[in-house]
Amino acid sequence: MSDTAAAVTVRPRKPRPQIRSYVLVIALAAFTLFAARQIGFRWGSFIDMWTNPLWDRFWPVPWDWVFNRHNVFDPLIETFQIAIISTVIGCSLALPIGFAMSKLTTPSTPVFWVSRFVMNIVRAIPDLLWGKLLVTAIGIGAFAGSWALTIFSLAVMVKLFSETVDAADPLPLEAARAAGGRHTPAVRTAVLPDVFPAYVAYALYVFELNIRASLVLGLVGAGGIGRVVETQRSTFNFDRLLGILIIMFAIVIIIEQISVAIRKRLV
Repeated sequence: MSDTAAAVTVRPRKPRPQIRSYVLVIALAAFTLFAARQIGFRWGSFIDMWTNPLWDRFWPVPWDWVFNRHNVFDPLIETFQIAIISTVIGCSLALPIGFAMSKLTTPSTPVFWVSRFVMNIVRAIPDLLWGKLLVTAIGIGAFAGSWALTIFSLAVMVKLFSETVDAADPLPLEAARAAGGRHTPAVRTAVLPDVFPAYVAYALYVFELNIRASLVLGLVGAGGIGRVVETQRSTFNFDRLLGILIIMFAIVIIIEQISVAIRKRLV
């Protein structure tokens, strides 16, 4: 009995790190130092940054100007409109494309590779570049921003959703096919109910991203509050700029908390 108890209480040996782990860490650290030296990185820049005299122009915040409806809140409403439209359209398109990009639910191998190739190209182009291209092609305004964020939403959502479909349980789909079900009805009844909560959660996450991205896209003339931010930055009205950023920070935090609460109920 004592021998058994002693055998149970023996702790397993802690595995020793392999030599290649040390080599990888050393190589990564060496490359990081080399890259920092090549770009002129220095720790003193973090201290020098705070001695810039332009910081005095960030305060006090002119809240009377910030809370003026036409200065901030109308562009802010336009930002929400852009984010909502682009999220709905982009995530709707991502649903069939995500199924096509998954090996579990793709209708054929050519469809799988073509959809994956096209979406890789779309993801390779940053959202800011999409904004510049569409502003040039369509014109300055919210319409170009909506298209740019729609493409951005599609790229992000397809990536996340297709990986979720890949991880789904294949047994219900195999049973539906064995019962004689065609491809699309089988996917709709056997896979979609399993992955739909994650799809909704990802859509909420994409909406959060679009609120932030619309601020950046406005810098290239794609509408929304970003256009106001760029105007105030270019005219050196940093006190107004700080007020806008404080409001955007509060809005993003509120949206994120609501989205997290909803996602916890779904997933």
